[in-house]
Amino acid sequence: MAIATPTVDSGYDYQFVNTPPDRTHCIICHLPSRDPYLTECCGHVLCKCCLDKTRTTGCVVCPMCNDEKFITFSNKQLDREIKGLHVYCTNKEKGCEWHRELNEVNDHLGSSDGCQYEEVTCTVGCAKVMQRQHLTNHVETECPCRSVNCQYCHDAGEHQFIEGPHKDECPKYPMPCPNMCEIGTVSREDMEEHKSDCPLEMIQCDYYSVGCEARMARKARERHDDENVKEHLMMTKLKLAKTEDALSSNKDKLVSTEEKLTSTEGRLSKVEVMMQQLINKTWSNHLVAMATSTITGTQCCPVIVKMSQYDGNMKNAVYWCSESFFTHHRGYKMRISADATGVGDFKGSHLSAFLYLMKGAYDNELTWPLRGEFKLVLLNQISDSEHHSVSITFDATTPGNAANRIMVGDKTSGWGYKSFISNKDLHKTTTTRQFLKDDSLFFQLTCKL
Repeated sequence: MAIATPTVDSGYDYQFVNTPPDRTHCIICHLPSRDPYLTECCGHVLCKCCLDKTRTTGCVVCPMCNDEKFITFSNKQLDREIKGLHVYCTNKEKGCEWHRELNEVNDHLGSSDGCQYEEVTCTVGCAKVMQRQHLTNHVETECPCRSVNCQYCHDAGEHQFIEGPHKDECPKYPMPCPNMCEIGTVSREDMEEHKSDCPLEMIQCDYYSVGCEARMARKARERHDDENVKEHLMMTKLKLAKTEDALSSNKDKLVSTEEKLTSTEGRLSKVEVMMQQLINKTWSNHLVAMATSTITGTQCCPVIVKMSQYDGNMKNAVYWCSESFFTHHRGYKMRISADATGVGDFKGSHLSAFLYLMKGAYDNELTWPLRGEFKLVLLNQISDSEHHSVSITFDATTPGNAANRIMVGDKTSGWGYKSFISNKDLHKTTTTRQFLKDDSLFFQLTCKL
């Protein structure tokens, strides 16, 4: 009987030590039955797999006696008898001398210490197939995927990488000196440093910058210099003469260039002044436009308001108030007020500024008392920088008459700063900052509730 790898779609196709009895053979595949079943009608044996295939093809009668009932049942006793038969290893022709009971075949073929002639796949990852007896040597000495360390830098990796791409990059890999000097080999990372000292490296003459184009090995440089002292001195003298002529010419050009630069700097200064004036004018116009367009009585934060007639308010001690606005859509109604003469202890020395709550159309929808943080900014009218700002917080420390809902009258007590900004800082004007301009101040208010 031919030796073949066992399959699960037929009986046991092994080489048996002794010929199995005919009563063990399947009537379909004619091999010793795998998982044997007996027919009730005629007592013949079928493999479970052969029986299933027969029924799958639509056969409803016994394939031996054509009995229409075709009733079968598992024969465990016969199964034990067949599995107890002795068989040779499927690798007998390759040299394996093993022969034992059939039920031990799988352990013999599948275990790591089993049949040494069984074909197995490399366990490291290269997918090579070999007999088990060669696996250990392959994994340890032949497999391109085995893990190894570079003998020079000791980095770890697959053998095929370490001996391939890594060898072309390894900083410790010994390389021969390209000039074949007596040092022999140098590590890749030290090669450039070696070349800067190598006595056989080709270099230019030290007098290259004055015209000597000779090249020689580094060790021959001293002799070259000794043999060409006169020539080097002549080259240096000619180079100095040319340099003096060039310096003289460049001096005249430099004087002319300096005059042009001075003229250009003057024009640039005028342009910078004009640009700054334009920027200042643009920012001032922006403030006027924003103050004109935002305060309508229904505007929401952030808002910009304009305080006009500052001198008149100061002389007449008039308390200035902005138009009303809302903190947000359907929010708290407020306004900004300022006293140019100052309030209380700061009268005459500071400008005072406050926020006032007013009776609004949406008070029934809001949470009381008011809680939030406001930022009041006195805007620089020259540029959008160097503004003066303070934070006004409505919290548990805020007096109730400044944060509660208005039930009587139309506004609360003010809440802010008596010392908002000193008159000294208010009137101080520089090239980049001016708060008071054209007898007006601009305030901006933002809020976070």
